[in-house]
Amino acid sequence: MKPGITSLQHEGYDIRIVDITKNESLVKRYGVKTIPATVIIRKGQIEDRRIGYLTDQRLRTFIDSKKPTKEKPKVSHSVTTISRAPIIEGSFEKASHSRWMSVNRARIQPFSEMLPHSVGRQLLRATVRIKLKDKSGISYGSGTIIHSQQGEALIATCGHLFRNGQGKTPIDVDIFYPSGIQQVKGRVLIYDADEYDVALVTIPFDGGITPIKLALPGTTTKEQRVISSGSNGGARPSLERTVINSINRYEGPDNIQIHGAPAGGRSGGGLVNQDGLLIGICNAADHDDNEGFYVSSRYITLMLQRLGIDDLVRDQ
Repeated sequence: MKPGITSLQHEGYDIRIVDITKNESLVKRYGVKTIPATVIIRKGQIEDRRIGYLTDQRLRTFIDSKKPTKEKPKVSHSVTTISRAPIIEGSFEKASHSRWMSVNRARIQPFSEMLPHSVGRQLLRATVRIKLKDKSGISYGSGTIIHSQQGEALIATCGHLFRNGQGKTPIDVDIFYPSGIQQVKGRVLIYDADEYDVALVTIPFDGGITPIKLALPGTTTKEQRVISSGSNGGARPSLERTVINSINRYEGPDNIQIHGAPAGGRSGGGLVNQDGLLIGICNAADHDDNEGFYVSSRYITLMLQRLGIDDLVRDQ
């Protein structure tokens, strides 16, 4: 049955093979006494089962007969939110300003009534502009300072910024102090451009900006009011206030959808909740549904764990 199951998995069916010798707890939980057994489980409860071998067609028919009426989770085919600009006469031309410089995405109540001013102000100050230069031009992205110590800061951003250069393209990072912009060189510590789309970058840092703390897993909810930050088209970072449309509507890593497709240049920009905690990183725009796509900030912690430095943010 494995080839048929694999084929269904490639078509987007949520079907898994369980080895009973390695999953005794599941075997006991669902009362599997004879194999092969095909079990339909919904919300942790057995809805139906078939004992014995099933042909590919019978397996498909059995599963389809138990499908809920709602659609299967979408597979994301969203466009990137990197902003590109060409080289003009040997210098790099900044991308034009976006028409989304400061918008109220969901037409909800005024900013001051929605979230404390301090939440947006702190996020904006902790947002950096990332510039990657190569022979063809310059790519703009965004990032969020999540930790600082001993003259260095740690920035969380999206991994796909570094896919083409494999993390080796020179990085310029602009820090926006109240007194002016400071440009420093960044260094990629780790990046994942495909599975999680998260990266960590370190920069020299003079202090004076409060890092954004990470939210605990499970604290994000639908219709929650949130603020995003990023550099529209490579411009100075700006805030956008909106609401969460859905959570994990797309297959893959934990993801968040907000109202309003982000402009190019907001890739890697942060999304914070009402407590000013980082809950997501911008990594795609769905212009058809007018939504922004954010990967959960829990994968920042995962990348920190891979480096063995997760205690940096755990103890904040």
